[in-house]
Amino acid sequence: MRILLAVGSEEQINSGAAWCASMDGVSADNLRLAILGADRKALAEYGRKTLAAELKSDPADLQVDTIAAESAAILAHAEEHHCRSLILLYEANQSELQKEVFQTFKHPTLWLRITGHPPCSESKIVSAFQKSSQVTSVVSQKLLGFSPATTLCNEVDLKHDNLSEAVKTAIKEHQITENELILFGIDDPDSSDRVYKTALTLIDSKITTSLGLLHDGYTLPERIASQIYHWAANVAPPMDRQERIDLSEDLRSGSAPNLEFFGLISAAAMLAAFGLIQDSAAVIIGAMLIAPLMTPIIGAGLALAQGNRPLFRSAVSTIVLGFFCALIASMLFGWLVLLFRDPTMTSEMRARCSPSPIDFCVGLVGGFAATYARTRRHLSAALAGAAIAAALVPPISTAGLQLAFHTWTWDVQQIGIPVLGPILLVLVNVLMIMGGSAFVLWARGMRTDRTLTIQDRWTVRIAAFLCTITLLIMTWLLLPLTNPSETPEGSQEKINAIQQEVQATGINLSATQNT
Repeated sequence: MRILLAVGSEEQINSGAAWCASMDGVSADNLRLAILGADRKALAEYGRKTLAAELKSDPADLQVDTIAAESAAILAHAEEHHCRSLILLYEANQSELQKEVFQTFKHPTLWLRITGHPPCSESKIVSAFQKSSQVTSVVSQKLLGFSPATTLCNEVDLKHDNLSEAVKTAIKEHQITENELILFGIDDPDSSDRVYKTALTLIDSKITTSLGLLHDGYTLPERIASQIYHWAANVAPPMDRQERIDLSEDLRSGSAPNLEFFGLISAAAMLAAFGLIQDSAAVIIGAMLIAPLMTPIIGAGLALAQGNRPLFRSAVSTIVLGFFCALIASMLFGWLVLLFRDPTMTSEMRARCSPSPIDFCVGLVGGFAATYARTRRHLSAALAGAAIAAALVPPISTAGLQLAFHTWTWDVQQIGIPVLGPILLVLVNVLMIMGGSAFVLWARGMRTDRTLTIQDRWTVRIAAFLCTITLLIMTWLLLPLTNPSETPEGSQEKINAIQQEVQATGINLSATQNT
């Protein structure tokens, strides 16, 4: 196992050399020293000699490199030289850099704040908390050669107690000295982990004992997810705090019902109804551009990402009221049309009466695109809003026209279900757009920093409920495609024609037809 030691000062070298020499299995053959910063040749040579003296080896055998003091450079250097463990030595002016490296390195990592001598036995290593995970014992055995002999805080509630005060109190009660090491096993170095937050607080404090943060690296799925996350972060840099505040306020204000919203949705529904009756795709596209449905649906997605129940209620109320407003507006337009012409079902209307599983993809992709555009200032949110409106306004107008025309059945070959088909299509698209927007907003940082609370449980329940509805709708749509007892439209006539043709040759296809 090759180990990388990353240091940036002479003090770190002096304090870390003895610790590295005391670790189990560490030698000049498997230890690589990385000096952080430019033009550090003198420090690199000093580190080579100091470590070689502690390891009792030839300085020429020790591998020392100078790299940039950046997290990306440290991670790339570790991967390039196949280092499967990392040791960081705490220094106040490098704490943010070390924190970023600790959170992103894929393999076992030990972040040390040294105040005394390295531990010489298991009795000198103490685990801060009793955790279900074995990360503390596994990583400490792997890097230090010892596992913690005792636990400092045995009866602490990790979800509710003040962990920092609990650790400080336990240090006094157990009379922990500077020559002992307190280890914090970090299952997931995420800002919402209370153990990790406590360890970060204490490592920056003035506690007179050595502290160590241990992370056992990531599993293969976590590594893949980490690569995707960093790739996405490079493609679309995370939103800064002010951008998140502005977007949140904009979505909150836009998710509340008002006269302007009802006016625009009514106008969009009437314009879409006119395009449907005229069988004109261009007019339907015009209706999409003025429909204001994007903001409340993305607002509901933000509520799911943050566990914000008031915002979710406001957004859902706006969506429901907007739906009925558009439905009534299109019905009124349909009644007006009946004064001048007979009702006819155009191809544009028929196309929106038979939802299919493909419509799930349309809504999901539209939600992704629209929400991503809202989180990027240089992209046009209007175009993404048109993508959402394309999936919602024409189906609502179709249902309203069919209600006005009293279209309950078809006068020709059955294509979908009047009224119910468009409404079902709207429901499918709203659910998928809402889910897609919640995912994008969560990934872009629009989420709260907290542990599991009532809001989180509410989010899980709502998400499970919406997923259940979506799966039920998908099952209902897929049932005709998977039920062998049902004959596809028009296939019976084809079977009869083929049978009549072949019967002339004396072949009976009745058995085939029954099959």
